[in-house]
Amino acid sequence: MKKLFKIKKLFVLFLLLFSALAPCAKAAEAFESAVFFGDSTTAHMAVRGGVPASRVWSGQGSTVRFSTVNTEKCVRLQSGELLTLRDAVRKIKPPVLVITLGVSGGVGVLSEAEFKRIYKNMLLSVKEASPGTKIFVQSILPLSDKSVNYYKKITKEAVLEANRWVREVCASLSVPYIDSHSLLIGENGYLKPQYQNDEYMHLTSGAYSVILSNIKKSIENN
Repeated sequence: MKKLFKIKKLFVLFLLLFSALAPCAKAAEAFESAVFFGDSTTAHMAVRGGVPASRVWSGQGSTVRFSTVNTEKCVRLQSGELLTLRDAVRKIKPPVLVITLGVSGGVGVLSEAEFKRIYKNMLLSVKEASPGTKIFVQSILPLSDKSVNYYKKITKEAVLEANRWVREVCASLSVPYIDSHSLLIGENGYLKPQYQNDEYMHLTSGAYSVILSNIKKSIENN
């Protein structure tokens, strides 16, 4: 009788352990199959972030112009096929899509209303094209402190403002927002020196390690 009781107890413990580990395994699987869409900072994930090129979506010239994201073919698949974001999502149906966008043709150029309109329409188009795809939106990333020599309208203040707009759009559509910006900035409000790959806003492999860890944590929590 005691032996039977022990067996039942072990079986219950096994079920509890399995039920606890199953969501973690599912979240890890979701992260490993996530597709990343965005401009050059996303495109470089395939170079310095260790993400397979098949899971990194960007446009021609390894960038995406935010102002035309809903009207142009801005996703070049690994096959070389060029598609609109809507058509790429409809074709591939990624289980998870992480979007990082808003600098080129957005920050410092568009009004709040226009910026939000474009972002909202982009997210709605993805939802419509693939209802089963879980969307995550990552913050616009910090600028190098040397970027002031090249950018006039794209400033650290404009990036902060645009990130507020992005958060508000995400909240209105119940899309998880991932704040990686705050993990990469130094005390001066610019990208920490150890994360600067050039004088604009491109990142080192160390920065991508921080970003991907943060994205994985967000996926696990959602």
